[in-house]
Amino acid sequence: MKIGFKGIEMARRHRINLITASFHYLVKTTPNEANPANPDEAPFTPDEFRKIVTRIESNNPLNDSDPVVIRRIKSGEDLPFRDHEIIEGWLHFGGFDGAYYGQKYRNNLAGEISADSLNLRPFNYLITHLRDGKILVGVTYSGHYGDYDGLRSCLIYLLREANYQINSRTITSVRDQIGDGVPTELRLTYRSAANRPERQGLFSRTGVIAIKNTDFGDGFEREIDRIANNVRGNDRAKRQAIARLVSQGHMIALDDDDIVDCSAIVREDGRTTTVYFLGGNNLATKFRLNVDVDGDGLPNQNQVRDEMVRVMRQKIMPLLA
Repeated sequence: MKIGFKGIEMARRHRINLITASFHYLVKTTPNEANPANPDEAPFTPDEFRKIVTRIESNNPLNDSDPVVIRRIKSGEDLPFRDHEIIEGWLHFGGFDGAYYGQKYRNNLAGEISADSLNLRPFNYLITHLRDGKILVGVTYSGHYGDYDGLRSCLIYLLREANYQINSRTITSVRDQIGDGVPTELRLTYRSAANRPERQGLFSRTGVIAIKNTDFGDGFEREIDRIANNVRGNDRAKRQAIARLVSQGHMIALDDDDIVDCSAIVREDGRTTTVYFLGGNNLATKFRLNVDVDGDGLPNQNQVRDEMVRVMRQKIMPLLA
């Protein structure tokens, strides 16, 4: 299909003006000698969370022409924070500037921009200390642009201690990733233990099962929807939900330990995408925020705050329950 210049321009504006938010959480981990693959987790204390609050509530602008400041930003030790406010209790909202550098480009007004220069884009954050000790972090994206990596590095630097590591984990919502799309195929990768006496033939090796909606018959979309609404929590909980629902759907009998990954092929508006229930993708779900954007491409801050709080309470907290 041929797209005129006006259509291309509208598409570019749409991508730039689309404001979304992703959510992640930080946890403390220490080595587990009995089970090295599953390190022990420990909660962050209120005093540790205070280290973050102390930094984000300081609105003193950084001197981004100072080589020392530039080095700290590029190394992930600091970021320009602004507009901090306490929504309630432990819930904090504000803005920060994400740093872009490392590739030379040309601007039609400013001319050539060197690779070493520090280019800053404004984004928003929502940070809170959960009751179980996790630190929940939400960040905004403007179209394809965002900088959770920079914010994460800065927060981890603030929380650093010698006796534990800090892991960042993304939050995904399969239900929201499917959206209005129509699932057309379910794919399961399994690996059954060869040392189980009951495992023979097909079940004694790794394999991939693809179940199409045309093969499954009526109820395929409903079955996928049930899986999408139940895959939450840690990987073990997700595997249990998938194995249970797959077995109930008379697809195949699998133990939860058999499942390596699970995904669905979803078609929407003539395009197909892969939605991961388990494994294969570590990208956080980006939730659309219903906000107004001004002529400079900047969203209304009050609307962003309210929308991020809404998404956190309606979408994120149930996933973490």
